[in-house]
Amino acid sequence: MDGLQSRKKQIFGILFIIVFIGVTMAYVLKDESIDSIMAAITSIHPSFIVLAVVLMLFYIACEGINIWITMRALKQKASLLSCLGYGFVGFYFSGITPSASGGQPAQVYFMKRHGISITSSSLSLMVLLFAHQLIIVILGIFGIFVKTNFDVNLYTGLKLLLVYGFISNTAILLGIFLMIFNPKIVYKFINLFALFLFKINILKNKEKWTKKMEKSLKEYSRGAKYMKENPLVIIKVSLLTFVQVVSQFAIPFVIFIGFKMHGHTLTEVISTQAILNIAVSSLPIPGAVGATESVFLQMFSALFGKKLVIPAMLLTRFANFYLPLIVSAIISLLVFMKYKKVE
Repeated sequence: MDGLQSRKKQIFGILFIIVFIGVTMAYVLKDESIDSIMAAITSIHPSFIVLAVVLMLFYIACEGINIWITMRALKQKASLLSCLGYGFVGFYFSGITPSASGGQPAQVYFMKRHGISITSSSLSLMVLLFAHQLIIVILGIFGIFVKTNFDVNLYTGLKLLLVYGFISNTAILLGIFLMIFNPKIVYKFINLFALFLFKINILKNKEKWTKKMEKSLKEYSRGAKYMKENPLVIIKVSLLTFVQVVSQFAIPFVIFIGFKMHGHTLTEVISTQAILNIAVSSLPIPGAVGATESVFLQMFSALFGKKLVIPAMLLTRFANFYLPLIVSAIISLLVFMKYKKVE
């Protein structure tokens, strides 16, 4: 893992998100009455917005708790407060990098500054990755088969995103399974893939790339062995991850009841949000900004209705991404400054 994103890359990621949010909002609101949207937003009782934000902060905190659980199992000294900080660090750097690729490297960097070995932090985060992918895929499949009382608009573009999302998320999960039970297959596949890229001139230095991949695979091999030998830890982390993901997916339902609407269940909303998550989670866009908002409007239009779907989207994204990203940025900075003083 490469470590912390450079300041230049962080600024670029943040600027990209700001610009993309601006473009998305301009597109979504171009033919809408701002007054009617604001009236709808202000009609919801603030307690529901607070609850939605709390659910998302709980989601982030759960990652920290899971890190703490695995660190204790690995006999590493790490306080619960420090691990909660790592959870917010992961959310912030995942939010500003494509495909959430910067979260785990940043967490490893911060843990190393705290005296936790790269091996231990990599093991911990691999367990979390496995549990998260497992729950995401299971809930995504669940979402496909749950019959809702409102029509979910699965247009052609969304269907393609779903196929891509399921393939991407399942591939990661399958890769971890193979690392546990048959790592030789993974090594062979990586070498064949490197050879293919080299032959079509995409990969210039095959040996350097292969060595880098072998180093990463060795880390994952240790993680796979640990997971195989410590099933109880995996079960604990997976159960908490289930609660974590469900709390995030329940946010649109909180907004739904905040608008004093009824007639649909929490299960229906969670299953729909699970499909949305699968569709956009693997896109190489920081925070999946733009795509998430657009897909939300399509998938939840029948639930909220034409008048409330845009306010619902704005409130949901405020609660599950915009505000938590700012909070995570502040906490990440505080964690960084704390360990800088220690050094």
